[in-house]
Amino acid sequence: MKIALTTILLACVCALAQAQDEDTLKFFTKGDITNQVFSVQEIEVRHACECVGECTCENPTAKSYADDRFNTTDKILARSGRIDMIKRGNFAFEPILNGMGSDRMNLTIDGMKIFGACTDKMDPVTSYVEPNNLKNFTIHNGASGGKYGSSIAGSINMETAGATISSTKEWTGEVGAGFNSVANGIDGLLSINKSGEKWAINANGVYRKNDSYKAGGGEEVPFSYYEKWNGAFSGKYMPTDRDLISFDVIIDEGYNIGYPALPMDVGYAKARIYGLTYQRYPQSEFIDKLTFKAYANTVNHAMDDTKRPEVFMHMDMPGWTKTLGGFADAEMSLKKHKISARVDGYFNNSRAEMTMYPAEEAAMFMLTWPDVDKLNFGGYIQDQIQLTDLDLIRVNARLDILANTVRSQFGIDQASVFNQDLSGVDHRIMPSVSATYQRTLSRFVKAWITAGYTERAPSVTEQYAFYIFNAYDGFDYIGNVALKNEKALQGDLGMNLEPNQKLSLGASAFYYQMYDYILGKIDPDVLPMTHGSNGVKISENIDHALITGLSLLLTYQPIEKLDFSSQFSYSYGETGDGTPLPLMSPLKNMTSANYTISEFAYASFQVEAAAEQNRLNPDFGETASPAYALLHLRGGYTFKIKENSLSANGGIENLLDTKYNDHLDWGGIPRPGRNFYLNLSYSF
Repeated sequence: MKIALTTILLACVCALAQAQDEDTLKFFTKGDITNQVFSVQEIEVRHACECVGECTCENPTAKSYADDRFNTTDKILARSGRIDMIKRGNFAFEPILNGMGSDRMNLTIDGMKIFGACTDKMDPVTSYVEPNNLKNFTIHNGASGGKYGSSIAGSINMETAGATISSTKEWTGEVGAGFNSVANGIDGLLSINKSGEKWAINANGVYRKNDSYKAGGGEEVPFSYYEKWNGAFSGKYMPTDRDLISFDVIIDEGYNIGYPALPMDVGYAKARIYGLTYQRYPQSEFIDKLTFKAYANTVNHAMDDTKRPEVFMHMDMPGWTKTLGGFADAEMSLKKHKISARVDGYFNNSRAEMTMYPAEEAAMFMLTWPDVDKLNFGGYIQDQIQLTDLDLIRVNARLDILANTVRSQFGIDQASVFNQDLSGVDHRIMPSVSATYQRTLSRFVKAWITAGYTERAPSVTEQYAFYIFNAYDGFDYIGNVALKNEKALQGDLGMNLEPNQKLSLGASAFYYQMYDYILGKIDPDVLPMTHGSNGVKISENIDHALITGLSLLLTYQPIEKLDFSSQFSYSYGETGDGTPLPLMSPLKNMTSANYTISEFAYASFQVEAAAEQNRLNPDFGETASPAYALLHLRGGYTFKIKENSLSANGGIENLLDTKYNDHLDWGGIPRPGRNFYLNLSYSF
């Protein structure tokens, strides 16, 4: 099977393309050397993203994010108006896109599929990559994210920076250290890049260690500690002026990770991510770029309750995922058309175990994920058409073919207790299509509207779970192999207004009409397995559900050195009978005032607020969350040392030491209180 997958991927040759920016196209048509092309697109530019309509990008290394190499990936993503975070502890927040969790979105690293190994979602893909590794994020909503796979919510792709080929500096790098008071946390980072004329290598690493943090008022939140390190290596080589070969490795390991909202912690979480990429820039005015990539990754995760007092029964809960895959991309420009196409495929195996050790009795063993194999092949195409100077249309379509197989006979026998037959192959087809129309209404106003249809297959947990305990609602969950694909009609519209260089306003709204929505429903006839459980829920398709929301961003620069920004977001969801969907974020706002003191210094004041949430799903165990408002102060100074620089960034978060929690925080666990932090970094 793996050999067949590799053969098919290597045999894929495409001649379609996604657009380059205008400057890059000039390099191609003039026949200039590829070094200049790479300089524009691949190497020197840290933030290169061309978006239409609802596509957005975030760049963790931009000037405004000078402190983010010490931050975490999930906290940076939370700045997006459409992304929220589910928090179960102080580590590895689960991203929520357009009101939907990780089961309904694609999370990729450089386009590579990777799957967490924790049945309780303690290890989202975002936890295995660091801002020190990253170049930018690209966020697509709904069916517009079809390039990275079938989904309902959309896609988040995290693009790594890789090695930098530079003709000006042989050696570049950065070393830094940081401290935060709220958890006695320390952070260290290192990055070194060596470049030759046609090659470069880069190595970078991050180390983090935090004790249990203190909430507002000084109360310690037990089991909120963690320790981790992340290391990455990248090598690039240009055999010719129009060819680039890249090899990238990310190794990430976390230890002793506490989760105060859950009955268990994590003993370790380990990921190994490998990618080999070949890029070709043909000397052609027709084909802009060809990309071929092969990748492999493994995730190893183990839940641990040995540090918890008064455990009713000790349990071991390890999990593993293994993924092999690849894709071939082509990008082309033809008159007013910018076309891109991709063929991709992956093989994934997911297995999770639970061993219970009752006092004075024999151990009990079960497979919570029964050794599930997934083999997926997909194709994607997009055409972006510049109809006039004012009008642009983008259409895209994707088709996925999926085959699921349960490898373990033990797992098959388990499911037979509930009259479920896992012995066969589960075949699925997932189509998706979307179209965006963008109109420049004037020199100051641009508007767009998107319509789409998309499907997704059930997740491993939704389809194959065997007594997976959900600490939020207190129910054991059992999968359903007979689930239908979840389907959605998507609508998206927005507007950007820039009357002058000092003022801008961006607004967008989204709507999803869901069919065969997958949700756990209580089955009173099935007995629970977990001690103290409220009962058992089995995954089912319900007829209808809807999710809608909006995002608003206002920026204003009254004087040259002072700028303001204010971002609002809101999500709303309900089932067909009007019952609120769980974990819907209330109205939120982040307002910032940033003052550039000089070329080397800045200061920032922020207000972060959320309204109360009283629209609750009682079956999911939700409780009302109160409103809150926080104040943050930040600042920084950069000392120039010849051609090098020393940067100091610090601040006070939660200035008033407010005790609060967000509605999406499991168990109402309070978030950190007042925090003093300082980060120092030296760049050369």
